[in-house]
Amino acid sequence: MIRLLKTKKFIFGAGFLIILLSLSVLNTVVNDGKIRQIPYVYNEDGSLEKAPPYPPFDVFLFGSDMYGYDMLHTVIEGAKYSIGIVLVVALLRMILSIVLSYFLFRVPNRIFNWIKAVSEPLSFFPQTLITYFLLATVVMYTIHGFHHPLWVRVVYEFIILILIALPSLTVQLIQQKRSVWKEEFIESAITLGGSKRHIYFKHVLPQLYEEWVLMFGQQFLQVLTLLVHLGVMLVLFGGTITGEGPPSSVTHEWSGLIGLNKRFMLAYEWIVYVPILFFAMTALSVAMINKALSDFFKDKDMVRKNREV
Repeated sequence: MIRLLKTKKFIFGAGFLIILLSLSVLNTVVNDGKIRQIPYVYNEDGSLEKAPPYPPFDVFLFGSDMYGYDMLHTVIEGAKYSIGIVLVVALLRMILSIVLSYFLFRVPNRIFNWIKAVSEPLSFFPQTLITYFLLATVVMYTIHGFHHPLWVRVVYEFIILILIALPSLTVQLIQQKRSVWKEEFIESAITLGGSKRHIYFKHVLPQLYEEWVLMFGQQFLQVLTLLVHLGVMLVLFGGTITGEGPPSSVTHEWSGLIGLNKRFMLAYEWIVYVPILFFAMTALSVAMINKALSDFFKDKDMVRKNREV
């Protein structure tokens, strides 16, 4: 483990996420979640010098939005929601799939083939489209307001984001467990009289937990990508407020910043590029952590095999 903590990929990836989340939480705790804003810049004689949006390296390092809010500060404030949502969804996907696969991995082949036949077509259909149609009618603001309170919309979105990947992920885990269950050492354990539960927890799980850690990183990236796609389609987490003015977000997370500001793409491109940049850096950080973990597990296996020899 100490060797993993010294890996440059792991240090960079984990360091970026920890610093970003810490700054985001601190801004809420210390600054009450307020974002730095400069509506206008005046000359010494009181005449107007500049008006938002300010380009990068002018008033703020990463520029401002149309209302003079610092883009870097805005992205930092929204980081805890964006990364937090993705973490919770990816974690619950893995936990529920592991639990379901525990009860289903030893079902007869006939039933497993039926489960596989039902789940596989879902993995080929774009998750973004399914999620969009399931969420759009619930999270969009109408002339009568939202049909459901915020907590209902949030819970419903969590459920949809989790369920959309559950069938294919569960089947994948079942296949892994069935493959391990066919190994010779499992047959030996059964012959020696080990109970099924004992064999599962003592022999099957140790063979798979490393793969599950890597799969969690993959799920994190999938959910991150899905949120960006939904943001572009103006299906924002917590709800999209539409009316006479431009659409706005309830939670102000990153995908909302991208979706709501895409209309400024050609004129004030930094307003869209800044949240995209942080989305990309978050994805890169998680990919680097996964790569570091993968190399660590491989080295660990090699050391174990050399000891056995």
